[in-house]
Amino acid sequence: MNTDGIGFGYISETVRIVPTYEGADGSAPASIVAKLPVSVDFPEYLKPWSAQAVETELHFYPEAGGDCAARVPRCYGAAFEGWRSYALLLEDLSQLESMSQMDSGPRDRADAIVTMLGALHAQWWESDRLRAASWLPSSERQSELNTPLVEGGWELFAERIVPRVDPDFMPVGERLVRDFSGIFERGAASAATLVHGDFRIENFLFGEPGTPDEIVFIDWQLSGYGSGLRDMAYFVSQGFSPDERREVEDDLIATYHRSLVVNGVTGYSLAKCHEDYRLGLLWSMYAPIIGMTGMAEREPPPPEAPEEERKAFDQMIETGVSLVTVMAERNIVAVMDTKAGELLGA
Repeated sequence: MNTDGIGFGYISETVRIVPTYEGADGSAPASIVAKLPVSVDFPEYLKPWSAQAVETELHFYPEAGGDCAARVPRCYGAAFEGWRSYALLLEDLSQLESMSQMDSGPRDRADAIVTMLGALHAQWWESDRLRAASWLPSSERQSELNTPLVEGGWELFAERIVPRVDPDFMPVGERLVRDFSGIFERGAASAATLVHGDFRIENFLFGEPGTPDEIVFIDWQLSGYGSGLRDMAYFVSQGFSPDERREVEDDLIATYHRSLVVNGVTGYSLAKCHEDYRLGLLWSMYAPIIGMTGMAEREPPPPEAPEEERKAFDQMIETGVSLVTVMAERNIVAVMDTKAGELLGA
């Protein structure tokens, strides 16, 4: 068996495995992608959040991935003994293309992305099966995990990011942090479905248009049950430069809503979709707020660690800080453009 490193993320690292088979009939995959724990420890306060993320994804593929309306990687196996001891074996899709979050969104693919997202959300719209699924975090559980992190991360975020992006966001951000737990409840009250939770450019793979692999959604660690417009707001606000977002925003919301209706959702108006999108813009601020603090407090490998491991950590932090900064800047501008802060209490 041969292995090659593919990626080093915040929670997991990804390795490509080329197995050697005995007595195989030719149907076994030539290569497999394994998601494994990163070797670097987490700050204590992030461990419950990280543990939930790992367990959620390990259950998503066998429980929901097989009959998902969106194209997701095939799962060959999953094992979980704890958040620092697990393995997820997935289809190797390295032949497909990926994009960087640092770029402005794929305008030529955006309609197809939100159309597939609408089909996915429609499939699980107000789903009793998901509501009862113990492995999928409810809105209450997501709030319980994320609200303390947002509250704890706001001071550093307010100091480093807000003044240089838009000082007028400061009172909006303060109200957002104060009311963050309520955002989960309000969104889920009218548009509850399967939420990807980290629905951004780097979690899509792209194949040839018109093929089954045209768009593949990957990385389901932050999935949960809640407002589908969280995914829309996260993708549109943080995936496009402000100028491009202003050009495509309304059209993409309309396309997404049309996909919901075509796939069977009733009683959910375009006007309500726009309102929930604005609410989703506020929710989406959690990622850069938590991310900024997480990067600042992540413990590096010990001095005796292999040089390759220390270099990978340094690269992860450098990339992570750049990513969080871009996402924060774009999201703040979107919140201010759409006056989403008006949805918060005084």
